[in-house]
Amino acid sequence: MDKEKVKMLQESLEYFQQMQEDDTLMEIIFKTSDGKLHGIGTPTALKLLLEVAVIELERQLHSARFGDAPEQLTMCREYKTAMELERRLNDYSFDTNRFAESIPYMHRTLQQTFFRLVKASIFHMAQQKPASIDGRNKASYEMCCRLAPMLQDSPLPFV
Repeated sequence: MDKEKVKMLQESLEYFQQMQEDDTLMEIIFKTSDGKLHGIGTPTALKLLLEVAVIELERQLHSARFGDAPEQLTMCREYKTAMELERRLNDYSFDTNRFAESIPYMHRTLQQTFFRLVKASIFHMAQQKPASIDGRNKASYEMCCRLAPMLQDSPLPFV
């Protein structure tokens, strides 16, 4: 872990989060390769760009602290599927209840696979190092730690 990089990213993240909280961003200026300046001042666009910047800084900070995903993992279809799910979840209009309501309409065999995925995700979250869990995920981590022992004795056979 590069402590200087972590410190710089943490300071930048805090600065951008403060701008979000205070709603103080008025304009973003871009300079193109031909030297021209272009600005964005629409409040909705600024909020979206600031949100993306915060998400990216959080990703970079996490990577600087804990490392990137192993290259072998990033090449597999499961990782790519997880990243596609991440992209879809990164939308405030994503309704988790509507998603859950949709599961019974999946093919029955794929419903089994989905619940194996949920079970494996619970086990994996419960095995995380507490230091890698931030405040947003503390309740999920604690819930998974309580659920994992119960699920250990609950097989999900492939029928």
